[in-house]
Formats: sequence, C-alpha cells, structure tokens
Amino acid sequence: MHKWWEARYKTGVELWDRYERRISALGLALGFFFDIIIAERPDDPLNNILLLFYLFVAGALIVILNLRGAEREREENPTQPLFLLFVMQICFGALASNLLVLYGKSGTLVGSALFIGLLAAMLIGNEFLRTRYGQLRFNIAVYYILLFSYLLIVIPTFVLHSIGTLVFLITGITSLVFIGGFLWLIYYFVLRGRKREEYLAQVGSIVFGIFLAFNLLYFLKVIPPVPLSLKDIGVYHSIERVEGGYRATYEEAPWWKFWREIDSTYTITTGSSAYCFSSVFAPSDLNAPIFHRWERLSEGGWVTISRISYPISGGRADGYRGFTQTGKLLEGAWRCNVETANGALIGRASFTVEKAGSLPELSTTSL
Repeated sequence: MHKWWEARYKTGVELWDRYERRISALGLALGFFFDIIIAERPDDPLNNILLLFYLFVAGALIVILNLRGAEREREENPTQPLFLLFVMQICFGALASNLLVLYGKSGTLVGSALFIGLLAAMLIGNEFLRTRYGQLRFNIAVYYILLFSYLLIVIPTFVLHSIGTLVFLITGITSLVFIGGFLWLIYYFVLRGRKREEYLAQVGSIVFGIFLAFNLLYFLKVIPPVPLSLKDIGVYHSIERVEGGYRATYEEAPWWKFWREIDSTYTITTGSSAYCFSSVFAPSDLNAPIFHRWERLSEGGWVTISRISYPISGGRADGYRGFTQTGKLLEGAWRCNVETANGALIGRASFTVEKAGSLPELSTTSL
C-alpha cells in the first residue's frame, strides 16, 4: 500500500511539473469565479469573515511554502507541496474577485480595471517567476496589494465610519503596520543565510513602492471611493417627493436603445430645468456628504456649472436617495457627476441638451 501511494504521488508530481502553469491558472480562476457570486455588500459580516480567512490562509501559506522551499533546496529528491500551492492560488483569486466586485460597484470602471490587471499580473508572475526568492517577492507584493485594498474598505466601514483623505492616510499607516509584522515573520522564520538582510530590503522596497503607488492613485482620484457605491442615477424633467419616495418625469429612450430606459437626449424649452437623482449605498453607521457636480462641455473642456451637496447616511440596501437641480441649461453635452467631498467619482449621468418649441410626451416613474 505504501508503494502504491508513493507511485501515485510520483505521478502527481510529474503531472504538476508538466501542467504547473495551467494548474496555477485554474486555482486562480476557481477562487475568482466562486467569490464573484458571494460578494455583495462591504458591511456584510459573513463576507468580511471570508475575506479575513483568505488573507490569513494566504499569508500562512506564503510562510509555510517558503519554509518548505528552503528544506527542498537541501534535499536530493525534493517533493512539491502541490495541494498547498493550489490552495494559495485559490485564496489569491478569491480575494481579487471579491474585491473586484466591491470596487466595481463604486460606479466606475477603474476599480474593475485595477483588479483585472492584478489577476493578469498574478498569471504572468506564475508564468515567469521560478526561483524561490523571486516567488517570495512576488507573492508578498500581491498579498500587500490585496491587504491594502481590503483595509480601504474595512476601516471606513467598521472602524472610522467615514471617508476622506485622513481616513485614507490612517488606512495606509495601518497597512504598513500589518505588513511590517508579516515581514518580521518572514525575516526570522523564512529568510536564511548571510543575504537575508538584502532579501528583506528588496521585499521592503517593493512594499513601499506599492504604498506610494496607492497614494498616487488616490490623490489622482483613480481609486474608487469604496465603500460607497452608486445604486441608481438619472436626469429627469421634474422630481417631487411623495409618500414612500419620489415621483419623476422623463423622456423615454426610443425602442432601439433597449439598454436604457431614459433617453440620452434632454429636450428643453425656454426656462427649463434639469433634475439629477442619485441613490448611493453606504455601509451602516457611515455618514458623509455627497456632491452633484453639474458640468457642460465647452471648447476648453468640461466646465463646472454648479456643485451641490446633500448628506447620506448608511444602511439602506437600495442606497440613500437625493436630487439636485440646475436651471442654467444650454444646448450641448452635459453630465452630472456624483462625487465625494474630495472629488472622488462615484458615478455619472451624461446627456445631450437640445432645444425645441415644446417638450415631447413625458413618462412618469416612482423612485
């Protein structure tokens, strides 16, 4: 029986050596698609427990696999920890996909692009990085990106109940404290030899580079303003408060624009106004001002016509609703941006204003 298991294991190692790249990609894909289904709200306790579990397991496996790698370097016939490698790939993929969903719901494509790019980088790293220390540096880089991304959600949601520049800076410092403790474990339990200070310096410089990159992306307003997310937005001809919500009138999109309900053309007559309605989700206990920035396209680019705020409070599954009005309409391209106090974009509605002698037939809807 022992020989039978030994033969099966040898066969497994040979298959891993032959299909390692495909198996690694499969692990990432399994984790990715599993958590796309699960991820919903940034304040969901079960989802956060799952994310913390992934982070713990992935971090533990980075340490264990590199300890095992150091032992294999001294063995004549080293064995591959196939299952552990596969599980770590699943954890990385699941973390990336879960965060992809949460960032993608912030109303822009930027958050999605960041994590799709990260998944591509993981696949490339698995393809080309073969040395143990090369893999160690790469895995810690991926781990820190995922850790920082998660802390950007969890600290505003559960700790500070707010968003903004100060919250981001506190989150960044917290991420450095966590990864500093992790690197301490790596230094004392994984790195060996006279060059371990050099290896630690290399890994530390990578982490600090990622930290600086996050700060640059934040202050360039590239990182979506998680945990806020846009649930609904539209530009209407009139909005009035009614019992249980709002009632609005709008121009229906023609039948061939089957992907939208409200037409992108906004017809005006003399003295017409436009109303921008938005519904923004915020986690429970989080309160923050939201701004509508009305902009018109001119020869020099987008010009701000007005910037109007209204407060939101978290907890409502369909988002906190509010609207603003502008009466300075001229023909041409317009948009209403929904943004945070520091200008981070949550979402927008774009439309084209056209003047006519009378308004078309308007439809009515409840919001």
